[in-house]
This record gives sequence, C-alpha cells and structure tokens, in this order.
Amino acid sequence: MANFLFKFLVIGSAGTGKSCLLHQFIENKFKQDSNHTIGVEFGSRVVNVGGKTVKLQIWDTAGQERFRSVTRSYYRGAAGALLVYDITRWVPGVDQRAHG
Repeated sequence: MANFLFKFLVIGSAGTGKSCLLHQFIENKFKQDSNHTIGVEFGSRVVNVGGKTVKLQIWDTAGQERFRSVTRSYYRGAAGALLVYDITRWVPGVDQRAHG
C-alpha cells in the first residue's frame, strides 16, 4: 500500500507524444505509433522516494480541441502537469516572420 498518492496530468496539443511518454513511464516501453487519445487515458506506477512508497496516477488527456470540455474535468485534484509540445511546429512560422 502506498504512503502517498499523486495525480499528474500530461497535457498538450494532439500528436506531440503525450501517450508515448505515458507508456514509456508506466510500462518502460517506447510505443512508436499511437492512436489519438479520445477523452483520457490513465496509468499508474508505484515509486519509492526517500523510503516512502508513492503511487503516481498519470492522466493523458486528449489534445484535440473537440475533447477539451471533457478533459477539463480530469484536471481537478491534480498535483501537477507536464506540458508536452512540438517546437518543430513553430519553426516554419518563426522562419517566415524572421526572414519575410
């Protein structure tokens, strides 16, 4: 039984690798291809921190705009969030504006 329980969210735009990060952390496996998350995906892992057992609940939220109203309800009670983004999506716009 865990001494502590923490809920963490993985949030960000669609196609940025949120589900891949979740699977890597929970299952210790890299998942090359992943379907888009619909609503929310959930996983948990128990870790030892300073001699205490900590259960981490990781909630992977859908990145598509149409699911935002659904996924916001999962934010309640979260201890933290990991924001995942793809900087390469910004590069063309920056390039165009900087040199245009």
